[in-house]
Amino acid sequence: IQNNLLYLALTNLDAASYQVLYQLKILTTAIFSATMLRRRFSATKWASLVVLTCGVAIVEISGSSNNDTSENKDQNRFVGLVAVLSAACTSGFSGVYFEK
Repeated sequence: IQNNLLYLALTNLDAASYQVLYQLKILTTAIFSATMLRRRFSATKWASLVVLTCGVAIVEISGSSNNDTSENKDQNRFVGLVAVLSAACTSGFSGVYFEK
């Protein structure tokens, strides 16, 4: 499933957006690790995750304001976004599940 989601994301996003968005797997892994394994993270680590998320949001917002004004492009970008976020969630969950 994860490989299919990554393929779908890569076909609907440019390579830079794909790479930056897929870094959210670090955030999802931390969240699943905190909830499923009851791990405690320091405030510095949580702050780092917030900075990572803000960086991803900035890149995504700046990428969506390009000259792609056609509705088809926006829909494909949305499909790619959902696919890469789903892949990041499945990656984080599977990593923590097998660690448990």
